[in-house]
Amino acid sequence: MTGGFLTGWHLSRRPIGLGHPLHYLSHKGDAQEQVRAAVLTSLRAFQSGYSKRDPATISSFMEQLFPKDRDILLLGTDSGEWIEGYQRVGDFIAGDWRGWGDVRLDVENAMISADNDVAWLTTLGTVGSGSSPPRVIRFAAVLTRSNGRWLFRHIQFQWDDRPESLAELLRRSIRGRSATP
Repeated sequence: MTGGFLTGWHLSRRPIGLGHPLHYLSHKGDAQEQVRAAVLTSLRAFQSGYSKRDPATISSFMEQLFPKDRDILLLGTDSGEWIEGYQRVGDFIAGDWRGWGDVRLDVENAMISADNDVAWLTTLGTVGSGSSPPRVIRFAAVLTRSNGRWLFRHIQFQWDDRPESLAELLRRSIRGRSATP
């Protein structure tokens, strides 16, 4: 009975369908090539931190990619993950590295636009957690140029709750069952 309820609830939140629109990243944005290249340098460094997942390097990561003296906001995937300020954002990211899954952003295909010293980007990515299939996320950020560097000011991680196939739902339901009664 519980399995039926959970499957029904899950289906109501993720309708069965065809999957992700591939056109999400077909437009590369309007940033000039030199701005795009510089913003991608910051995005690559951000991805590198999330790939290495070493909380001991959070200080240098933050110094390289975030301004200490300006407003910073990070919105996580979960309810209540509204993180403000340099120190709190650093603590949150270090927590991600310790406990969240393997984050892989589609850096090279990011959509990047800019106006003067402000750039905004969007891309897709995945968060994998070992035994489960990776879950797709949307990543959006606003960066400002300061002393020739593009620094993150606003970041948003968002689940891209793509429709799941019936086979995925059944596999998840079977994996969730206990081996002992």
